[in-house]
Amino acid sequence: MTQTIYVYRQWLLRELQLRFRSSAVGTGWLILQPLVHILLFTLVFYEFFKIRWPVGDGSIGEYGLQVFIGLSLYAFIADVINRSPSSIWSYPYLVTKVRFPLLLLPAVIVGASGVQLIFSLCIAGFFAAWREVHFVAGLLPLVLFPLFLYALALSWLLGAAGVYLRDIGHLAPSVSSLLLFLTPIFYPASMIPESMKWLITFNPLAWTVEAARSLLMQGYMPEYMQWGLHLAVALILLGFSKWFFVRTQSGFADVL
Repeated sequence: MTQTIYVYRQWLLRELQLRFRSSAVGTGWLILQPLVHILLFTLVFYEFFKIRWPVGDGSIGEYGLQVFIGLSLYAFIADVINRSPSSIWSYPYLVTKVRFPLLLLPAVIVGASGVQLIFSLCIAGFFAAWREVHFVAGLLPLVLFPLFLYALALSWLLGAAGVYLRDIGHLAPSVSSLLLFLTPIFYPASMIPESMKWLITFNPLAWTVEAARSLLMQGYMPEYMQWGLHLAVALILLGFSKWFFVRTQSGFADVL
């Protein structure tokens, strides 16, 4: 177990270094990238489309912070969806020549994306506390826990399936882009028609975005039943994805 943690940590550091190695700013993009995105999207949706949140003072700062929280969570899931299909076949030598715990490779993608999410939410939490301190905001990691389980499950499923179906890697960006607009990130959930509310109910990202906003901005705890339901579904999906990965792992070397 200790050796597995050590290997995971080394590969996580390697993944983070590879992401920012060729950049002049380096790891500074962990902060600069979300800030640039939030300025762009706030300009478009707040100024051009005149979208406002039904709660709060309606200021541009409040709108930007609401979008920032949602965009940070979306970026985490989108990065996992886009990178996971190639997480195994990008390292054929680990599959064919070295005994390596392959389950760690997709999990490294989740960890690296999670690091960027932590940086972004620290920024969001600072500005939210600057506006009004909500002590229950310290429970945010608990609220986000099911989403991390969903992400890990997705990474294992996509990583294993991507070995056999390389087209998944080409399809992933389209799916993540669709998820961006099906999730209330730039607009409040109240704008969704009643006939389309199921998009929120059955979308774990949408639920997490709404719960995180309520916790940081208004100090409201999410409903325990919904949190428990998402946790249960995430655990079931995680168990299935691990079974699927292990079941298909024996054929990786033949394909690669």
